[in-house]
Amino acid sequence: MPGKRALSSSLGALTKRKKVINASSSSVATVKVENTENGNGLQLEQIQTSCGTNEFNGAFKESIDSPKVKIEVESESRPNIFPKIDPVDSVKGPPGWAQIYNEIVEMRSKFLAPVDSQGCESMPNTITPGLKHSDPKKYRFQLLISLMLSSQTKDEVNYEAMVRLDNGLRKSHSGGFCLEAMSQLSVSEIDSYICKVGFHNRKAQYIAKTCQILKSEFNGDIPNSIEDIVKLPGVGPKMGYLLLQAGWGINSGIGVDVHLHRLALLWRWVSTKATTPEKCRLELESWLPPKYWRDVNPLVVGFGQVICVPRASNCDICAIGRKGLCPGANKKLLKGPVSEERKIKLMKQRGDLTALINQYL
Repeated sequence: MPGKRALSSSLGALTKRKKVINASSSSVATVKVENTENGNGLQLEQIQTSCGTNEFNGAFKESIDSPKVKIEVESESRPNIFPKIDPVDSVKGPPGWAQIYNEIVEMRSKFLAPVDSQGCESMPNTITPGLKHSDPKKYRFQLLISLMLSSQTKDEVNYEAMVRLDNGLRKSHSGGFCLEAMSQLSVSEIDSYICKVGFHNRKAQYIAKTCQILKSEFNGDIPNSIEDIVKLPGVGPKMGYLLLQAGWGINSGIGVDVHLHRLALLWRWVSTKATTPEKCRLELESWLPPKYWRDVNPLVVGFGQVICVPRASNCDICAIGRKGLCPGANKKLLKGPVSEERKIKLMKQRGDLTALINQYL
């Protein structure tokens, strides 16, 4: 990770006395803001939105452009800042759900998971910083393709396929990775780019058909209703709701990834009748306030990728397990501190767990 980088998942408020300054960016960092007259630092109070590195520089400069203020993005700090559950929102829902949610928020602030930079929503901006704001239409298209590739595929593998597409299409088409360029590829050419993702042959066919549908029926853009999106080949409700949230800012449902489905069942956020992601979505939406619908998937997915991984949970560094909140906690792992031998194994996970491990040494 570079020492200097722009901020993540958030719209931040920097405060000097009573003056509020809004800033935005795309990955996490400590922001140093100095008054050059007296050297007093401004306090970073809150960060909470997402946009690209280029937009951070521009938006921030427009807000506080002054010869007396020096802004420097210095060093990486909290990887993620998700809002915690407001106490007034915790009344409805399964017992203890808000406490579990808030513990996950705390843990997720201490590590980056693959979903944070290589997940479908963040992937286009990771490949081309600022794309979501510089070219929203192209961002939506790349988001759709990344979602179509994501099923039965790890984020890291999906990301590699998207990078190959981006590199190849930049060389062959002036518009780069866009609908027009993709439409000119044959199914076999698409397949050659995505050959490492799961079910790549079928997905190549779906992508080719989808490109033609977008051009003929939607004026070359992505539909903005769940009804139209799920009519696209290979696109289901999970992809659709995530696409609407990130691509159009429409929060009409929860995108339920396999990790969210698995952990919602484990924590009894949904009943045993929620045997599919779609049934899980409907049960979650029946009690979870809509303002948390967009965050719950990336929050829990990152936790499931790195901490509560399938078949090998890491309960010894999990606050939910340590505090007796998880019905599925491995009691053997909860006995005593984390050993040096165990630490070596934990450091092989899909994210840097140093901050969490140090709490339990």
